[in-house]
Order: sequence, then C-alpha cells, then structure tokens
Amino acid sequence: MPQQKLTALLTSAKELRASDIHLSPRREDYHCYFRMNGDFCLIETCSITEAQKLITYLKFQASMDIGEKRRPQTGQYEISLDQQRISLRLSTLLDKSGLESLVIRLFSEGDILPFYKSTPFLFNCLQMFQNAEKNSGLLLFSGKTGSGKSSSMYGLAELLYQHHARKIVTIENPVEHYHQAFLQIEINEKAGLTYQEILREVLRHDPDIIIIGEIRDSETAQMAIRAALTGHLVLSTVHAGSLKGILNRLTELGLSKSDLAEGLIGISHQRIFSLYCPLCDGKCQPYCTHLKEKRTVLYEYLENEAIWQQSARFISISHQFQKGVCYGYFKT
Repeated sequence: MPQQKLTALLTSAKELRASDIHLSPRREDYHCYFRMNGDFCLIETCSITEAQKLITYLKFQASMDIGEKRRPQTGQYEISLDQQRISLRLSTLLDKSGLESLVIRLFSEGDILPFYKSTPFLFNCLQMFQNAEKNSGLLLFSGKTGSGKSSSMYGLAELLYQHHARKIVTIENPVEHYHQAFLQIEINEKAGLTYQEILREVLRHDPDIIIIGEIRDSETAQMAIRAALTGHLVLSTVHAGSLKGILNRLTELGLSKSDLAEGLIGISHQRIFSLYCPLCDGKCQPYCTHLKEKRTVLYEYLENEAIWQQSARFISISHQFQKGVCYGYFKT
C-alpha cells in the first residue's frame, strides 16, 4: 500500500533527520535516497510499480494532476506522524526513460535543531540588536540547499521573541517551523497569495519583525528592503554561493547600492558539518548513535559598514573548520 510505504519512509527520514527524500528512476527499478547533512545517501531500492504507485498517491494527496507526467509539477500537503505535523513539498520531473522522478522536502512543526538555539552566532546577533538598539533593517541568511538557513533565521527570531516581546509575522512557502507565538502566513500562488501581495498586507498589521521565507525575485526584494527602510526588522534567506555573492545576487534583483547601504544590517553564509565520532572513527556517519548531536553549523558574517569594505575581514568557514579539525571536532 502506498500509504504504508510513505509512512515507513517518513519514519526513517525523521529518525535520520533527513531533509529530503528522492525517488530516482533507473531502467529496471527506482533508487530511494535521503539527503542527510548535505550528503546524498542511498537508502533502498524499490520496484517501478511500487514507486509509481507511491508517486501517484502523493500527487493525488497534493492536488497535483496525476495524469500529467510530461510537465514538471510542484505541490504540497501535510501529514501527521507520531503526533507531529509534517509538511511535504513535492516536485516531479520526467526522466528520459518516461518515468517520473520525485523529490520530497520535509518540514516538521517546531523542529528547530538544538544547536541553532545555542550557537554563539545567533547570540552575537541578539547582542548587536541590544547594544545598538537597532530595531530595523534587513538581515540575510545564505547557504546552499539543506544548509539550515531557515533554522538559523527561526533560531534568531525565537531569541528575539524571548528577550523582547515583539510581534513577529512570517511569510513562507510553506511554513517550515510552526511557532504558536508567531503569525504565520503561507504562500498560495494559485489563489494569488504571493510573497508580494501578502507582504503588502502584512505591513498594515504593525509587525516588529517580518520573516520572509526566501527572496527569489525582484519584486520581493524591493518589498523587503522597503519594509526594512520603514522601521521594520526583516529576516530572510537568499540563495548565494558565498558571503560576497549575496551582494551580487541582490543587485541582480534590482536593488540599488544606496538602498542596500542604508537598509542592509547584516549578511551571513553558513554550512553544516558532521561531527567526528572517535568511537566509530566517522565510518558510521550519519547513522552514528554515540553522539547526541551529529552535526553543527559554521557561519561567516559581516554587519553594517563592513559589508561594503573590499578588505573587510571575517573568520571564514574554512578557517573555522581547520580549527575544529585541530580540536578533534571534525576529520578531513
């Protein structure tokens, strides 16, 4: 049964803290992969019939067109697993063989990883807001897919909420981390509820902090910087390959350097690394059961005027990683 197969996959993915499930077709079967700590891990092999039934079941549940295979489709829906709500974001592509490939991105309610709550980077950001009394501006998180940008963003928002009672509104596609103290609004492009339309209405609700799930087009970028310039603290993510690449990405989206210089208060780039376990010599990662936390996140960060200095110095991720190797936290 497709439903039982889905439950089994989601249970395994939750136990292994996988961020994505991939069903990839081959000539005679399908390979099922999990994305864990940024690594692409083969989990099992299943028959074409079993995989197609699961894909059809998921497309039906997400209100996608089950008869359409030639064109890529996206959809989402929620499922309850072990009394926890999990949001599934689905994406399909047709392989040359005529079989569909499926990727499932997993979002669990309240699943902010513990190390995000305790990392010095987020507390340094909190201290920056407290010391400078900086209550407005745009703070951006970047990193590759699966690097934990959204978890970092939510970790900071939770710290800000705990230390200062503020009205926090999120605009996401979909809502990744449910928080009962936040007003969370989900994008629905089919109904005309885009980032731009929702952000216009949110600004009328007098928020202190606005979380935008992702800046991915010019209009959203313009709305985000406008909100930052009009007295709101805006947290968002952007796809960029490096810390300096964030500025290139923002200028590509049409933001002027003058607006960015006035409204941009911080940029960060991050990567997740698996921790080295001496008991298994790293060979069991990410299945190691000896470590309570199997991974951590490293950041590069610039704030305020340093963002625009060509010779600005910051502690690079590679430097932090090499230092971690020396202390035995990581292994090359």
